[in-house]
Amino acid sequence: MENKSQHIVFLTPGFAESEEDSTTIPALQVFLKALRKALPEAKLTLLTFQFPFTKKRYDWHGIEIIPLNGQSKKTKKFWVWKKALNTLKKIHQKDEIETIHSFWIGECSSIGVRFTKEHSINHVVTVMGQDATVVNFHAKNLLHSKVRIVTLSQNHQAELLKTYNLDSIIIPWHLDVDFFPELQKNTIDILGVGSLNTIKNYSDFIKIISTITKTYKNLKVVIIGDGTLRNELQIQIRSLGLMNTITLLGKRSRKDVLEKMAQSNILLHTSHYESFGFVFLEALYSGMQLVSYNVGLAKASQHWNVCHDKLELIEACKSALLKSNKTKNRILMSNRQESITAYLALYHE
Repeated sequence: MENKSQHIVFLTPGFAESEEDSTTIPALQVFLKALRKALPEAKLTLLTFQFPFTKKRYDWHGIEIIPLNGQSKKTKKFWVWKKALNTLKKIHQKDEIETIHSFWIGECSSIGVRFTKEHSINHVVTVMGQDATVVNFHAKNLLHSKVRIVTLSQNHQAELLKTYNLDSIIIPWHLDVDFFPELQKNTIDILGVGSLNTIKNYSDFIKIISTITKTYKNLKVVIIGDGTLRNELQIQIRSLGLMNTITLLGKRSRKDVLEKMAQSNILLHTSHYESFGFVFLEALYSGMQLVSYNVGLAKASQHWNVCHDKLELIEACKSALLKSNKTKNRILMSNRQESITAYLALYHE
């Protein structure tokens, strides 16, 4: 870990379009900022395969971003993969690459495997989400390679092993605690944060709130996020007479999300699946109580009710509402230095 002039190249399907974009894969942004500080002399380059939709290279906190502009179009996939390999070849000729770090089991890991095998380069793959559970042909490329695979939690590690019989080490994400606002008096009883899609299961979230309002008449509930199910959920809210209870705020900047967390009592998370659950880290550090299923890094504690069914979620929310007047305390579940040190060890193997 003595060599500070190394060159690390990151491969990801998408990335922030600018330093002002705080909502595109926040966990990856926090990690890369911390790595940049840990390796001030290293050259860090990132190839983003699909988005943002631009061909112009740009600097992001001292990291060169090279967009391949695939635009998530199937017709451009093979062209993007060829461009990625050509770009990596040019980069390697100019500034020798020591490590390639790919994100997701997908096109990036496959390109990473192909290039690192050809050039005898160290390769790390971080599994990011449902890629641990949904079988795809890209995983075959990892089976007989020397790649080091990283998962984000014990649940995530178990899913990867079950799906692909691939071993991995666990390195959790961490927070940038300097980004958080001061804790405030609760003005929101129950908060939901996440994309409005099937996995996040907001239909059950709304049903749970409907049941709780029979006991707690004046609840203030806010959902932050956008997605394909927004109209459907809005109709469900109206049909259950919850227009004055639940507010759909839509997509918000990460700064705005953390402001709402600082003003909220309970994070209700009805998602069926999480690889990690970065929102859990944020909520705990914002002094919130958590109610969720056993997903991601879920860990039962006095601050976190881990439930097995919808009825348990309802009862846990009711119990947490009784504690609404207790002093809020920040809980930090993962350590930045430990996460960065673990990745540095992989980069230098």
